[in-house]
Amino acid sequence: MSDKKKHIIVVGNGMTSLRFCERLLEYDARHEYKVTILGDEQLPAYDRIALSSMFSGKSDADLIFSEVRWYTYHKMDLRLGIRVNAINRNAKTIITTDGEEFDYDYLVMATGARAHVPDIPGTDLTGVHAYRTSDDVHAIRRDGEKASRAIVIGGGLLGLEAAEACREMGLTTTIVEREPHLMACQLDEAGGKLLRTKVEDLGLMVRTGEQVLSLEGETAVHSIRLANHDPLPADLVILATGIQPNDELGSDCGLLLGERGGIAIDKTAHSSDPDIYAIGECSSFNGLTFGLVAPCYAMAEAAAANLGGINKTFDPGIPASQLKLLDLQVASLGDTHSTEGDFLVDADMDAGVYKKMFISPDGKQLVGAILMGETSEFGRLQKCIEEKSALPENPAALLAPIGSPFEPELDLEDDDVVCFCNYVTKGDICKAIDKGNLKTTGDVMGATYAAGLCGSCLDMVDLVTKHQVALRDG
Repeated sequence: MSDKKKHIIVVGNGMTSLRFCERLLEYDARHEYKVTILGDEQLPAYDRIALSSMFSGKSDADLIFSEVRWYTYHKMDLRLGIRVNAINRNAKTIITTDGEEFDYDYLVMATGARAHVPDIPGTDLTGVHAYRTSDDVHAIRRDGEKASRAIVIGGGLLGLEAAEACREMGLTTTIVEREPHLMACQLDEAGGKLLRTKVEDLGLMVRTGEQVLSLEGETAVHSIRLANHDPLPADLVILATGIQPNDELGSDCGLLLGERGGIAIDKTAHSSDPDIYAIGECSSFNGLTFGLVAPCYAMAEAAAANLGGINKTFDPGIPASQLKLLDLQVASLGDTHSTEGDFLVDADMDAGVYKKMFISPDGKQLVGAILMGETSEFGRLQKCIEEKSALPENPAALLAPIGSPFEPELDLEDDDVVCFCNYVTKGDICKAIDKGNLKTTGDVMGATYAAGLCGSCLDMVDLVTKHQVALRDG
């Protein structure tokens, strides 16, 4: 590789790092760059969203997106198990904990985030685990074999996923959440109540509105102490209380941070140093950090495009998630806690269906939505919010009648997301079909990972696939 090429060092080997590398291959048309990726995990980028599948038999290898040979084929130098210790911005070098030094022309920080550990006594006891990496899953499985009672602290998406994993291991499991209801960031009280019913029907126990004071035990955890109740016995505790940006490298070398942590970036994913980008969970945009895949990948896209000489900016879009959780379809869009405008509800709690639309104070626009049990409206509601479309005279027409879901609609642009779990756009699917001569939805799922996790987008993936194959084959 020519020494005249500019050197990009990517710090971090996770999902966002891989997306940056994939996009740079597209945008670096003149082959200006050589790329080195330094990651402290021993595995190439793997699907963190699918970690729970390891409890039902999948291996580390099953979750890997691209093997080492992919990087080798594309002449990218992937180095695993290497931790960066310091950045010298004046010399434009980085130093690893082993003392190795690398020069860079551009640095891309993709260091991700770590599990937030609450500031309570006992989190260092044996049997207490975060739930963030494949190593965490292996440790939980080992301790789970010797345990009988598990407590998951945190009732958000990750906590519910961890609780289901504990249930599958045969453990008596309790979810402890400090907020009044489950998934408080995405759902309102009624939605949280429906979710709780579903969770408890599966045999999981739920304690909401509870503050954990400490984890008890001499060397190994045996209970958790609550503020207002007797201790709960447990020999396995999983912490699912959020994430914390890995921004220390940026802070130590003088990069600006956001108000709540994270390396501050502008709309092109540049940090306060013009030669350093920050993408994914380690970054902060307008004071906000992001834990969802979609905005993290959008940052990777912006950074790769700008390095390729293309003016593309980061747009976090509206918060959106669609998943299958404990056999219940759950979707959340935009502002689901708005109290200023009106709202419209259609529900059949006995059937496990709850739909709520949040409307702006002037009554003209949709600002948020919750869909549970049936989510066929997701695509049209998302477009309505993103495009600030005027609401129809009867806003309820945007919702499918309960029991009669809408057929999927192919009203998508290339940048529109089809699979939110793995952030696969319509354009990604079409490119994969044309480039790989794919013919079936199964082929597309294998090539792009679309619909490979919760499966809630399978109908749309199928529709896009059939449409693009028909276009290609004439």
